[in-house]
Amino acid sequence: MSGVGSGILDLSIDQTPFAVIDFETTGLSPGVDRVVEVSVVRVEPGRGPELVFDTMVNPRRPMAATEIHGITDEDVADAPCFEDIVREFVRAAAGCVVAAYNVYFDIRFLEFELRAAGIPLVPPHVCLMYMRPMLGIGRRCPLGDACQVHGIANPMAHAASADAMAAAELTELYLREFRRQGIRTFGDLRELKSYKFLDSFRLDPFQATILTGQGASPRLKSRAAQVVGMRTEQVAAVPVPPPASPSPLGEYWDALKAAMADLQITDEELQDLTDRKLRLGLDVEQIRMLHARLFAGVITKFTEDKWLDDEECVILNRVHAALARLGWAPGDPPGGAMGHSA
Repeated sequence: MSGVGSGILDLSIDQTPFAVIDFETTGLSPGVDRVVEVSVVRVEPGRGPELVFDTMVNPRRPMAATEIHGITDEDVADAPCFEDIVREFVRAAAGCVVAAYNVYFDIRFLEFELRAAGIPLVPPHVCLMYMRPMLGIGRRCPLGDACQVHGIANPMAHAASADAMAAAELTELYLREFRRQGIRTFGDLRELKSYKFLDSFRLDPFQATILTGQGASPRLKSRAAQVVGMRTEQVAAVPVPPPASPSPLGEYWDALKAAMADLQITDEELQDLTDRKLRLGLDVEQIRMLHARLFAGVITKFTEDKWLDDEECVILNRVHAALARLGWAPGDPPGGAMGHSA
């Protein structure tokens, strides 16, 4: 059973399977927002990445963020709810360390959806976005940038299966780098930095036995062109086509989330976002929408406990100032500071 136990600190990284997950959601705030697509790619020792689970999910609320992930209310009307697929999801990730490109985003949604399904557990997890600075091979950046730097193709960004597979290929690259640098165990990895996700190494991986009873296998609805390792009778016969190519709006949103993942933003990241915004040619209204969405997500996160302390107010002020420098922050006049540069 997953929980605080022996953990993974002494486990060999090379001999441990990874479950690389990716969620598409209606927004940034678990509970208010819900998962609308989930994929799991397993990376087993000595084997290449394999997509083992992929489906859209009915969020039981109106769809949102369609402009980012391309999923509509109609697409998910006949998709299973998360509680319907939780058994299959846990089986797909059983015995693994969970990995995600922006794990602080995905793990919050995973924790909420598992609790809602009666499973108050969180597995050990790693953040692939932070591996480049941890290993000294580059700075933190969006998934698309990391893929470009390392020669990994991902033509269908914001389709969960494509993003999970791209992140799994990055995982293989990081595994090779671990070996080159002599990082053998998760305890060795934990010594490199003090990121919050490293605390999860004291937890145990999911075991399939945490779920009792059989239950009927749900009918999945996949956007993937091919689903490897899944029984074809589980998957809806007519898959919904994923986004054809990364959109300018999605690219800026990914970069904004990556820069704000730790609720701090450097001058270098501000300049990168400013340059990216100009290159992508986003409209003023689009920038305002994305900045408002991010700021609302931070507020919701801080007020989940029905409390807002002084430290959180300082962080909110810092995030607001960064968004203002990028062109507009909530509370600014309509014109805002759209002409300002970082």
